[in-house]
Amino acid sequence: MDVPSGIDRRALARHIAADVDRAAPLLARILLVRAVSNLRRHRGGHALWVAKDMAADCGAELKAAGATTRELAGVLVPGHDADRDLTSAIDATRRLSHAISSEDAAYARYSMATDPDISIDKKRASELGNQWDDERGQLREARHAMPAGLGSGKTGSVLLDRALDRVFKRGMYYQARYYLFSGEPERQWRRRVAGVLHAAACANLDRGNQAAIGDLAVNIRDGRRALDGTAPSAWAQQAVSRLETIAAPVFAQQEPLTPRKATAIRLLALCLAREAETARAPAPGDPFRGVAVGITLLERDTID
Repeated sequence: MDVPSGIDRRALARHIAADVDRAAPLLARILLVRAVSNLRRHRGGHALWVAKDMAADCGAELKAAGATTRELAGVLVPGHDADRDLTSAIDATRRLSHAISSEDAAYARYSMATDPDISIDKKRASELGNQWDDERGQLREARHAMPAGLGSGKTGSVLLDRALDRVFKRGMYYQARYYLFSGEPERQWRRRVAGVLHAAACANLDRGNQAAIGDLAVNIRDGRRALDGTAPSAWAQQAVSRLETIAAPVFAQQEPLTPRKATAIRLLALCLAREAETARAPAPGDPFRGVAVGITLLERDTID
């Protein structure tokens, strides 16, 4: 199918934000798994914040994934078990969060009671020391109780993993900006993911617009040939086939374009463009960028 060329950054931002909202329950499941993996390996960082946000934002689908989530999982992250009930992971992170807060409070009380600048009540200090030891024991138990066997939370896609990594990078500015002044702080992680994807979509946008001129099915075949000439990742090898399976009937006008299909095609194409660049393909990412632009134009003209 031939499509008219030309999409701007603002239009891409709008469509990618919708993609992230549509894929949010799937991404939340993966982020929760990654948070648990980090906590088990004592690489907590902001993992507890992330786990809390996922539970608050997409709690229902962490227990039982919906049809859209299962479909997008099969397309974007086939290794993720979308049927798994992650309630135990949510409960475990809540218990750990409570144990950390309790241990911190117990230490603060003990520290104040043993301050060398004040008169020390040895009996009271001993009692508080024992309480602190108890809380430390509870904290160790909570850490050991984190569920195992959920996986690492890695998708296999360079771009998608980078976008999810961004959710864990939080500083004082992030907390002040998104947690003090936001009406829905638990949803702000979506902006971080969308920001990474939008930046990737806008890179070499002129070439993407140019590549969208012509038959988009040919773009996929050209992209496959470019990847075949390198050493693509296992995710990329499989993703090209999935993209062709989903997109070819739409491009041939054998199947209607739906919002769900548009999201799957656009995200796959953007991720494959980055895979091609990572693998140093001869025409880095251009055919796939053309698909991402082309499907956005088709969506604008047929659905929006």
